[in-house]
This record gives sequence, C-alpha cells and structure tokens, in this order.
Amino acid sequence: MRRHTKPAVVLTTPAALTLSAFGAGAADAGGTAGGTTGSGSTSRAAADSFSWNQWNQGTARVNKRIMERFTSEFLPTGDPALARKFIGPDIVMHFGGRTQQGRDTYLGIVAANMKAFPGLRWTVEDMRAEGDTVAIRYTMTGTHKGPFAGVEATGRAIRAESMAFYRLAHGKIVEERAQLDMLSILQQMGAIPAA
Repeated sequence: MRRHTKPAVVLTTPAALTLSAFGAGAADAGGTAGGTTGSGSTSRAAADSFSWNQWNQGTARVNKRIMERFTSEFLPTGDPALARKFIGPDIVMHFGGRTQQGRDTYLGIVAANMKAFPGLRWTVEDMRAEGDTVAIRYTMTGTHKGPFAGVEATGRAIRAESMAFYRLAHGKIVEERAQLDMLSILQQMGAIPAA
C-alpha cells in the first residue's frame, strides 16, 4: 500500500505577506520549526502562533524604525511637513491627566515648548517596541527663555526625565501617553522650592 502525505498547511495571505515582508523564519513556515506532527504537516495552532509571533516581531521592528526617525528628524525641528509624515491627523494625546486630539494641537504643543526652551533637546535614553506600541524614555534639556506652565522666562538650564508610549497604525503615531517630570522642571525654574 502506497502512503500519501498531506502538504504543509498554507498560511493565510496576511501571514504570508508578513513572512515575506520581514524575512526571518520564512524558510521554516512549512513546519520545520517545532510545529511538525508525526505525519509531516504543521499543526494549525503552531501555524497561528508562528504567524502571530512573526507579525508582532516584524511590526515592532518597523515601528521602532519609524520612532527612531521621528525622534531624530521631527523632534529637533517641529517641522509641520515632517509631522504629516510621522503623526496621524487624529492623534490622541494623554499628557498630565488631560486628553487632547489632533495633529494641529500636537504641533501647537511642540511649538510652545520650543518657544519656552529654544534649542530644546530630547535625548532617547531607551526605546522598546512590541507590536503596535513603542515606549521611549527621554532626557529633556534646554534653557527656560519663554513662558512655560505659567512661569515667565528665568534663563535657567533645565534637565528632566520623560517617558512616553506611542501607538502606531499604518506607519503613523495615532496615540501618545506621556509623562514629563514637571515637579523637577518647576523646581529648576524656581517656581516651587526644591525638596
């Protein structure tokens, strides 16, 4: 009696596109990477797990590259043309207990910060990505030369830590949750006494 073997499970189109787009592991998609049953076919659970992991890792890599460009190209300039490249038109921002929306609002916040701290620098200390989210830990440095948080210019140098979580969709930032060390900034500006 002649034995027939079933061909390996064919991955769905999005998974196949993901594998071809990100390369790594594509040769193992046929079931040679731990998902092979005794008959030589890939189990559906292993294929689903493999495609999810591949999507997650691939998406994270792409989003991290986008955020590397955002921090090196857009943040130093606040250029509205670059904002259209990196920021979704309906971005939702969560800062200091407030929620705001829209790319124009985002640009207004960036412009106000740059006016308050000309030469403002955001140095990326750490960046982590998983799926559609990128987390960044920054150090902010600048000199207080314009109104900020109700405090007129003091001419003092400022250095503060900040953390932000960015969610991306279709290659653009669509949500940002950020926390800036405002207490430290206000203390450095002399607006409140240092502890």
